[in-house]
Amino acid sequence: MLDWDSAKNDITAGVDLRPGDILANRYKVEKLIHEGDRRRTYLATDTKLVREVALSVVNRKAMRLDPEGVEREARVLARISNHDNIVSVYDYHVVADELQFAVFEYLGGGTLADVIQNEGRLPPNELLRLGRQLTRGLAHLHSSGVLHRDITPKNILFDQRRVAHLGDFDSAIILSHPPSVLPATTNTFASPEEIRGERLDVRADLYSLGAILYLAALGTMHLGSIKWLRSERTDLPSSFADLVARLLAKSPEERPSDAEAVLQWLEDIRYASNIEALVAGGESQQVEFKSSLFHIYGELPPKYKAKIEQGSLSEAQARKEIQKELQLEVTKTIAAFLNSEGGILLIGVDDQGRIVGIEGDFSDMPQKKPNSDGWLLSLQQFIVNNLGEETFSAVRISLVRHGEMNVAVVSCPRRATETWHQGDKESEVFYIRAGNETRKLEGSRLVTYVREHWPR
Repeated sequence: MLDWDSAKNDITAGVDLRPGDILANRYKVEKLIHEGDRRRTYLATDTKLVREVALSVVNRKAMRLDPEGVEREARVLARISNHDNIVSVYDYHVVADELQFAVFEYLGGGTLADVIQNEGRLPPNELLRLGRQLTRGLAHLHSSGVLHRDITPKNILFDQRRVAHLGDFDSAIILSHPPSVLPATTNTFASPEEIRGERLDVRADLYSLGAILYLAALGTMHLGSIKWLRSERTDLPSSFADLVARLLAKSPEERPSDAEAVLQWLEDIRYASNIEALVAGGESQQVEFKSSLFHIYGELPPKYKAKIEQGSLSEAQARKEIQKELQLEVTKTIAAFLNSEGGILLIGVDDQGRIVGIEGDFSDMPQKKPNSDGWLLSLQQFIVNNLGEETFSAVRISLVRHGEMNVAVVSCPRRATETWHQGDKESEVFYIRAGNETRKLEGSRLVTYVREHWPR
């Protein structure tokens, strides 16, 4: 059995620790569990508190390159209060340039790199769960003024319940007092601004988070195109790829502003994913069904039949007018949700709750080669034309697969300002949600409503 006090030279020379070896008269080595470029990590027993710990011993090369790494990591983690998705540090030891090690909580579920290598791509629920856990950890980290800077699959550890934890903080910095020379990092999935040596903020970590979500979704260790993600993971809501694309934007200005915004996006994706639950609840104050944007199901309404019989309208003209009504009903509903308490609009579900999908629209769309991308562009254009660019940015649209069909889920949060609908005959119209209906407000009721909801 090896003890540091009697054989420190052997340890620092890089000899493997063996089961039974003891460090600091306290930590008994059980087995090697991970070896990286900078450190070896062992499962050990804390003989004082009688618990399993992860003993992370820095190699001599890493000590020379970054002699303050272990102490800095311990101090960073000590700055952060305990969190379910961040590895906890228990202890650390630095003996000049002879020995450096840190003691962490032991997480027995391996790393995300192990999971990707052994299991490949994660299924939808597990992938979204991983994303939420990592984002919660990042939100907590950033709220403490800390930037991780080295988020990689090897630095994401799982416990026995498959809960993810952010680990390896020896490259982390305090944002309010960044060092003149940043600590070394693997740079594996570093943001473009990190690589360029520019000033960093929390959005640098969000770029790395986007890389993690991409890798876990495709079961790979290499970044590729968003187009590949979309084509390979049609079982995921389309807004997942939209989120990853935003996170991996080259400019930090194009990424979400912070981890809380990403977490809300992930929550919206999870909510949108459960089409059956949304449909089962029926239409309500916060859920509305629309069957289509272009396709007319069933017979033409009687008023149009009458006009056709009278010769005042051709059937083609009648169909165009009905399509315009369908599109206006969609944008009116979106405006109503935004002006009320928020809600979800499902397009591709009829009034009876039957899922008909958006594919029925393809035969009536003006595009030469109609598909889901063209359909989304059409919806975007209708929203922009009737509600404005700013309103389009406030909603989140996701195509969600249900069997062989796609349903469009439009998430409409309550806005901090009122939303006006631009119609053909009237300059601006104001809609709200009342029960399971969309209603127009005008006159004194409109004035009172706006004053109560958006006081100046």
